[in-house]
Amino acid sequence: MTLTVAVPVFGPPAAGKTTLTARLSKAPATAVFRLREHVPTTILAATATSAERLGWIDDFTVIATLRAYLEDLVTAGGTGTVIFDNFPGNAAQVRHFLAALRQTAPGCAVVAVELTVNVTTLYRRAYHRRVCHRCERDPIRDPRLPAEARADDPQRCARCGGILHPRRGDAPRLLRARLQRYRQTADGIKEAFAGGGVTVHALDSGTTPEDTAQAVTALLTARSSPA
Repeated sequence: MTLTVAVPVFGPPAAGKTTLTARLSKAPATAVFRLREHVPTTILAATATSAERLGWIDDFTVIATLRAYLEDLVTAGGTGTVIFDNFPGNAAQVRHFLAALRQTAPGCAVVAVELTVNVTTLYRRAYHRRVCHRCERDPIRDPRLPAEARADDPQRCARCGGILHPRRGDAPRLLRARLQRYRQTADGIKEAFAGGGVTVHALDSGTTPEDTAQAVTALLTARSSPA
């Protein structure tokens, strides 16, 4: 099987990107790319707590990591769709992303998705979001994947029973910095995709995760359907 579809998913913090990509990844022959899972721990540690550098990774590392990932994926085979969680993160990364796809997987279609959500919902989600340090063994002890709470105890993980914690990046100061950075880069991301001939599909993620996943699935189905 060859890589036929790439789905970059971007949007503001707490828009539901990781929840969406986790649901979409359950489809057969589907993989998810999360940049932080493929870069050295030393680089992650340097960006974990600074409001100015939170999550920021230099473009040289980003490009090298992306190309290595795509080459390994194509060489291994077996994956038809790859979903990019919160990537690309700026206009330059969009251009490198499209160039890397053309070189490693010619003919791979790109379905870009921007998740949108109102500010009230965004802050409410961030306030209530919890992560599990026991289930997600993050290399710098900064888990990112949203955890599900037990029905009888909202402070404990439904999967392992461990204590749930707020996500470090959801602290008010850091959340404001992340939101501001997204607002500064969003237009450039969309313009870079448009310049590469890729349509960006804006989806309101203020509904349920199931509805958002169904909307993206519908986009992918429409793309693969005969004209």
